Amino acid sequence: MNLFRFKSNNEDLGQTIVENLFISHYMPFAPADYVKVYLLGLKYSQSYVNNMLSTDTIAKTLGIGRNEVHTAWKYWSEQGIIKLYPYSQEDVESDSTVEYLSIKEVMLNIKGEKKSTGKYDPERIINARGNQNTKAMFDSLRKLFGRELSPNELFIFLDWMEDYNFPSDVIKLLVEECVSRDKKEMPYLKQVAKNWFDAGIDSVDKAKQYNLRHKEKWQKYNKVLSFLRINRQPTSAEEEMLQKWFYTFEYNEDIVLKACGLTASTLKPSFTYIDSILTDWHSKGLAHMQEIEAYLIKNPSKTERSSRPEKKASGNQKPTFNNFANRKYDTKLLKENLIKKGRGELSE
Repeated sequence: MNLFRFKSNNEDLGQTIVENLFISHYMPFAPADYVKVYLLGLKYSQSYVNNMLSTDTIAKTLGIGRNEVHTAWKYWSEQGIIKLYPYSQEDVESDSTVEYLSIKEVMLNIKGEKKSTGKYDPERIINARGNQNTKAMFDSLRKLFGRELSPNELFIFLDWMEDYNFPSDVIKLLVEECVSRDKKEMPYLKQVAKNWFDAGIDSVDKAKQYNLRHKEKWQKYNKVLSFLRINRQPTSAEEEMLQKWFYTFEYNEDIVLKACGLTASTLKPSFTYIDSILTDWHSKGLAHMQEIEAYLIKNPSKTERSSRPEKKASGNQKPTFNNFANRKYDTKLLKENLIKKGRGELSE
């Protein structure tokens, strides 16, 4: 039996093999410290001299905390490219045996005892790339994101094709719209995709029409927010009211802004107060600006809060300065009386 060994006096003069799949699919979207932990561990996993490294040493070497090291291992374990075997089952934060898996085998679904992951089997991605339209979509999305896409992201896009019945061109348009608004976060994209699905979008033409309506809607909403000097996104309750004003009541921008103007005398604009005004107009069948103007002229107390008539003082109220009538004086007679009084001709 022959024994083979490789001798090296200095490990730092050697080399560490990093799979291109890691660089392309995992490194771009991973936190920088997690990548450092992975690469340092990878170096020691391939060492012929020393393949032991404590968590404290890793933390000190990389200038991070122990908790960050454990979080990094957990992250890579969830990505499915390493396996963790803690020395102590009671203390999962203790040092562990870290087993690096071949990413190529993971991607090609070459497994030993591990069962197939079904819908999220890496082979699904490989098969999808065999379709020219899907491959072109992946290439377009990679350019839009400015990086390689992770397997999890690719699975999400494939889910949209299967679950939402989105053609590849619709997915490209969806991502283009989100990226143009500087929104690349996957939770945001997933919400937009759900909105499109709920709206019955299954073609590029329907998607473009939906986007046009969406832009027109928010142009209206933003005019109201700007008029009220609200520099934030509307709350869900406020958005429901905006939807009601414009699309249930079918009021145009001039009418809605007219109602907003009635809050000009208040210290803080109130969506609830505006809603009460518009709901009142709608209940009275007022649909046009001329009808509303005529209604406000006949009901001046409805124009502004501050224009409501003042309450008359009751019998129990004390009279105030404004309750006294203006007194009238005969200035000529007053002057004559003052002269006579000065001469002693006028008694007290």
